[in-house]
Amino acid sequence: MNWREYDRSMSHFIESTGEAGLRLHIRSRSDDLALPPVLFVHGATYASRLFDIPSPGASWLEAARAAGFAAYAVDIRGYGLSHSVAMENTDAPYARATDAIRDIDDAVNWIRKRHGTSRISVIGGSWGSITTGLYASTIGAKKLRKLILYAPIYAEPNKGWHGLLCNPEVPAEVNPDLGASRLITESDTRARWDSEIPTGADWRNEAVFQALVQSSMADDPQAIRHDPPAFRAPNGTLLDLWSAFNGKPLYDPAAIACPVMLIRGTADPTSTRSDAMTLFDALETAVDRRYVEIANGAHFISAECRAPSVFSAANGFLAEAGI
Repeated sequence: MNWREYDRSMSHFIESTGEAGLRLHIRSRSDDLALPPVLFVHGATYASRLFDIPSPGASWLEAARAAGFAAYAVDIRGYGLSHSVAMENTDAPYARATDAIRDIDDAVNWIRKRHGTSRISVIGGSWGSITTGLYASTIGAKKLRKLILYAPIYAEPNKGWHGLLCNPEVPAEVNPDLGASRLITESDTRARWDSEIPTGADWRNEAVFQALVQSSMADDPQAIRHDPPAFRAPNGTLLDLWSAFNGKPLYDPAAIACPVMLIRGTADPTSTRSDAMTLFDALETAVDRRYVEIANGAHFISAECRAPSVFSAANGFLAEAGI
């Protein structure tokens, strides 16, 4: 199967207000401007492709469109097709959450204007749960209808991630040699994903895996220059994750007033149940709040065999009237 046969989203490019010369990429399903819009915001490694995997039944954007929504997904600066010259000219970790909320706001404002609406719904996954949480509690507070935090990360010490991000010589400090970005290979993704799936469990479809990896490689023109091929992912996110995984939240959940749903897979070692429940309790001001946990799924559950359950829960929450 050639993934390009299923690469059916439309691409839009908008001018960034946060970085000169940057054109932010937004992919979309449905051109019906009468439909209520929802914006997806990706995590630390895979860009908007994670929500629009070009494989039959694997696109969350397509599932949202089929449920009656105009579905959009933004590539934060430096990710996917939001190519950044600035990232190529710095040695510092690029694209922090404070930068990402500017990109989210640009996308939200463009969608609001396009649909002639004052509020839209937003779904943020993994690191995207941090950026959208920060957005919803600050500059986006009056622009959101509903918020879904998928594989949410809040502020719980995580020994596994601490070991990956710390300075080998001074473990209490973040690694000072992170650089602007890192390279992601197919084997990197497979190793991380496999480590979360129980031995013998059939949670992932290889065709979906390949479609995600290969389409992500295609979005980075420099990927083929590496052996093996590898796409770039900005490292600013790692500084945000360092804070979160050391128990230091990057936003105040009590400042979020719109309805919120948390969704995670039971086997997710990055978005843990205890951290998610701490976040759930801290969302004390939200008009409505829900917690959904789906069995037999890990951090990438939206790209695994249980993905339809994720899509269904999210679509039901977004469609529910009265909240």
